[in-house]
Parts: sequence; C-alpha cells; structure tokens
Amino acid sequence: MKIELKDISFSYEDNIEVLDKLSLTLNEGEMVAILGHNGSGKSTLSKIIMGLIEPNSGEILINDEIVYNNDGLNEKAFDNARSAMGIIFQNPDNQFVGVTVADDIAFGLENRCISRSEMIERINKYSALVSMEDYLKTNPENLSGGQKQ
Repeated sequence: MKIELKDISFSYEDNIEVLDKLSLTLNEGEMVAILGHNGSGKSTLSKIIMGLIEPNSGEILINDEIVYNNDGLNEKAFDNARSAMGIIFQNPDNQFVGVTVADDIAFGLENRCISRSEMIERINKYSALVSMEDYLKTNPENLSGGQKQ
C-alpha cells in the first residue's frame, strides 16, 4: 500500500498548529517508524493516516486514490484502505479486549464480519507466523511486552 500526504496541516486549536504543511510518501513494502518527543504530533499523524481525524488542509492519497482533500473525507475509499492498515500501540495493555489471545485476535476479525470458520483459520495461520500459536489460550496480560505487541 502506498500512502501519500501532501501539504497536511492540522491544529487542535486555531492558533496552535501540530502539523504544518507536512508532505510524506510511504511506499509499499517500506517499514517506517515515527519517532519524536511527547507532543510532537506522532499520534495525530497516525490518526490522520487512519482517517480517524481530518486534517485542516492538504490531500491524502492511498494507492494513488484521493481519500481526503479540501472537499472532505472519501469514506468509501478510506474504508477500503483501512482493511489493510493497523496500528501497534506503544502500551499494548491499553488495547486488550479479550480474555485470551485468540479472543483478542478474534475481536478485530468480528468487527470485519469474518465468518467464524475463516476467523479460526486466520487466527491459527497468523499466530503461527509470529510464533504465538502456543499462547492462544493465554490471558494477554500474562504475555511479555514483545509478545503483547
């Protein structure tokens, strides 16, 4: 997935700009880390990329399709893109909803209306890819920090 931000500006208050004409291209296959001090705009930028908040101005393209411009958010285009996006929070303990690791993974799949049989198949497949298949019945609170992420 390719994500382009063009001249993105955002402020929570009229006179305090968090992002000022930020332009950024994230190309398919790139691994990107967003680093900075508290209050530097990392979370705001992530929320804008996910379409959770709208910038004050600028343009966002995902796979060369305009998903936001000064006319507003293109919800349908953003919904398509969101299905391929995810965020890993700095403190994973703030995001757990399930009693077990499998329940927690299932929560996201349920929100995407995945059938139960496909859900189980995906949980098993992807937990094995990250060597977590032995932890599916474990309470997420009992995992190490890296395992939680």
